[in-house]
This record gives sequence, C-alpha cells and structure tokens, in this order.
Amino acid sequence: MSPISQETAARSDVPRKSSIMDAQSYKAQEQPALPSETVQPHAVDSADQQGATQPGSGSTVPVHVLPAHQPSFKEKVVGYAKEIRGTALRKPETKEQGERILQGEEPFEPKKVGPGARKATAELEKE
Repeated sequence: MSPISQETAARSDVPRKSSIMDAQSYKAQEQPALPSETVQPHAVDSADQQGATQPGSGSTVPVHVLPAHQPSFKEKVVGYAKEIRGTALRKPETKEQGERILQGEEPFEPKKVGPGARKATAELEKE
C-alpha cells in the first residue's frame, strides 16, 4: 500500500494500515537537485547550430504568389455553361469568356432583371 498523508489519515473514519507520511519530510526528500547544483555552468565557444529544416540552402527567400480569384460554385456553373454554349453555337468569344470565368480571370456578374433593374440601369446611365 502507498503511504497516505496525515490529513487523509485524520479525516478517515476507517483506520488505515498503510504508513503515514510526513509532508515536510516528503518534500525535502523528493525535491530534485537544481541543474546548476548538478553541473557547473560554463561558456560555449562554438556557434549555434544552423540546421536546415527544408530542402535548399536557405539563402533564397521563397516568393509566395497570391492565388487568382477563385470562382464560386455559381460562377463555375456559368463558366461551364458559357464554354459549352460557345462550342455548340460556334461562338469563340462566348467560349473564351466561359474559360476566363473558370480560371478566375473574369468575375461573372448576372444581368439585372425585374422592376429594380430599370432603376439601376437608369442611374448608371446618368453617371
């Protein structure tokens, strides 16, 4: 059985058969020595290790290119539709527009329809 503390033994209703440890003597015995007591500090003459964590010498700075506009699902659907429509109707400009939408070079903006479209169109023409 493992030793128990004096406090545990005092609170217990049932007498314990295990040995009672003294908290003060336990802390003094189990305290590990400080590293400075075990080994005396000394100065190091060599430079820090310069290990590479990835392939290459590390002399070149990697350049991160920001990705182009990623088309949304709706833009992809429209891009594929324009590409197929341009191929079927033999309209190369429609097909190229669909390819540009798929590559993210050209965002797709749907045409405004309905009663609010006339207001928006009229306001754009005034500007």
